[in-house]
Amino acid sequence: MNLIHYYIDEHAGDVQVNVNTMPVGDGFFLYVSAGVKLDEPVQVINLFEGYDDTQIKSRNRIVIEAGSSIELLVKDYTHSGEPYICDDVTEVTLGEAATLEMVRLQDVNGSTRFTTQTNIKQANSSRMKTHYITLGGKIVSNSLKVTLTAQNAEHIARGLSLTQQNEHIDNNILMVHTSPDCQSNQLFRHILSDTSTGDFTGRIVVDKDARKTVAYQKSSNILLHPKAKMNIRPQLEIYADDVKCSHGATVGQLDAEALFYLRSRGISEDGAKKILLYAFAGEVIDQISCETFRKNVLQLVEEKLENTLT
Repeated sequence: MNLIHYYIDEHAGDVQVNVNTMPVGDGFFLYVSAGVKLDEPVQVINLFEGYDDTQIKSRNRIVIEAGSSIELLVKDYTHSGEPYICDDVTEVTLGEAATLEMVRLQDVNGSTRFTTQTNIKQANSSRMKTHYITLGGKIVSNSLKVTLTAQNAEHIARGLSLTQQNEHIDNNILMVHTSPDCQSNQLFRHILSDTSTGDFTGRIVVDKDARKTVAYQKSSNILLHPKAKMNIRPQLEIYADDVKCSHGATVGQLDAEALFYLRSRGISEDGAKKILLYAFAGEVIDQISCETFRKNVLQLVEEKLENTLT
């Protein structure tokens, strides 16, 4: 990875961010001025290639000013099977009535440790969708913190993770509601095979002044092997009245009755499993607005599931 690196250092007081990015040499700066609505999506491709145990640190800055709209796809790839250590920090600021949809597509090899930390601040009436599509990695850890700082802001976070062998994927989501009339919605799904493991921590914090907050969270997970493991930690901290908040979590195997129904219609066992898994994954993928991005993600997920079931 060797991209132009610029950033606006408004997080100078954030010790964790500064220590983490002190040796940074890579990253990107995306700025959209007020009132601009981009007709074409933007793609950023991070291609990791180097020697054994290469350490890569990047810091990215995204500023979307008032009334602007953009779709962004960030792809993270490893070009070889060599082990890499990647640490990525992204800071996002959305202005009034700004709209951003960001898809983070992670497809790294089973020897790579990949960590992302994304901090988002949204102004009033801003809208953002964040999608994490993680297709493997020795250890992949995604941390997302969203602060809804003014009225009528909304954030939708979606995630789909596929793991196999001894891979581990961790998604840690924090939604902070500091102002009234804001909404957040989380849906994260994991499909785990072999001895792979996953973690999901979803935390919603509603401050005392954040009346009429609407915040939902759900984690659904399928274990394809008895040795696969999934840990879920849903958390709600509510300090305001007149709010609607909920969380739900499920961990299990493929629905036996649904499998039996499909088999009774002449579909093979592998074919029936694929249909159910495609439908399970599709509820996340279908939320990606950009058709080009959506088709790209769907193709990669189908290929990954095909390899998982063979």
